[in-house]
Amino acid sequence: MAQTMAYKPECISYSAYTEGFRFHPTDRELMKYLLHYVIDNPLPTLVPIEEEDLYLKDPWVFFDARKEKTIYCFTELKKLKKGNMRFVRTVGDGSWKSQDRGKAIISEKGSVLGYKRSLRYQLRGSEHDGQWLMKEYSLSAEVKNQLRKQLRENNKENYVLCRVKRKNGEYRKNEEDGPIVQKEAIETEELNAIISDPLNGVLKPVPTLNLL
Repeated sequence: MAQTMAYKPECISYSAYTEGFRFHPTDRELMKYLLHYVIDNPLPTLVPIEEEDLYLKDPWVFFDARKEKTIYCFTELKKLKKGNMRFVRTVGDGSWKSQDRGKAIISEKGSVLGYKRSLRYQLRGSEHDGQWLMKEYSLSAEVKNQLRKQLRENNKENYVLCRVKRKNGEYRKNEEDGPIVQKEAIETEELNAIISDPLNGVLKPVPTLNLL
């Protein structure tokens, strides 16, 4: 049975302020974080990903009193109405507008784990219009279907992992995962292997030089 995840606020803050610490995961690693979160598997202690409702507050509010120029968080997408496939994208007087149809993120074996979409915050006539950018990572329908078969209930099916930053803030593009031939569907054995992986070695801290 998967363990219940317990986040420690002090660890999230610590990871952002620690000298030499760099959280710079690849798209594939972020997708694995999302998968583990959805099934309540614990993440490594220093992974600075919180659960936030990005559609509850305007984007700049989340950066108040934060040192990070880019934030990562899990957020739940809420449907416009029951039975509708579209999700609520409005926040305050503005909204997050999709900029593309999404890019498939594949596993080491070529299976589609999910998709990465680009969104931009829009608020006509405001200084914030177009100044906030989001990358949204979501699990594929095939992965969700397999999780439904394995789990009796899954209350986090509509959760996504988001990376948000200000347009003119410092940001490094995620490292590209190596070229892999994409397969039609993910096999149960491969999905179970990813789920059972404790995510060791995902963090890549950069050591600092001791000049004293």
